[in-house]
Amino acid sequence: MPDLETIAARTVAVLADCHIHPGGGPDWTDPVLRAVEGCDLILTLGDMGESAGLDRLAQIAPVVGVAGADDRPDPRTSPRLRRLQIGGLALGCVFDAQAAGLAASADPFQPAADFPQALARAFGGPVEALLYASTHKPAAAEFGGVWAVNPGSALLPGEGAKPTFARLSVDAGRLRPEIVTLG
Repeated sequence: MPDLETIAARTVAVLADCHIHPGGGPDWTDPVLRAVEGCDLILTLGDMGESAGLDRLAQIAPVVGVAGADDRPDPRTSPRLRRLQIGGLALGCVFDAQAAGLAASADPFQPAADFPQALARAFGGPVEALLYASTHKPAAAEFGGVWAVNPGSALLPGEGAKPTFARLSVDAGRLRPEIVTLG
């Protein structure tokens, strides 16, 4: 069960499923890097690849996240579950919501039958948003007052999807998620 980490941020870029492997995979593009400039935090949800990709993002803003199936060990993204408090809101972060028992389906997202209770069990308390990945396709919907947000992939979008990431704005205790389409 993850501890609640408090981070001061108002704008968060959420990235996932980018698979950065220098010399053997995609690399950051200028449009992606420009799009996340100005964010207070970059949150990664797994399958980011190697630390070199995280290092490049850390030149823009602090980076934290969770591990996916294709990540090399890195202390910034070592947990499988992470609970963050940003602007007074609790966010639950996981790579694969279905494998974690939080969703009946990830694509399209369908919450677990006991969604609020499953979130509280997984994250050690209630959350206002579940941030998840693993599908390479973006999604954002509210289920019983809890946002479920998948940023998609900025570099390797799933079939029929465009390159995307999520931008979270936190203001006056309100969360505004936005799926940002690149190029």
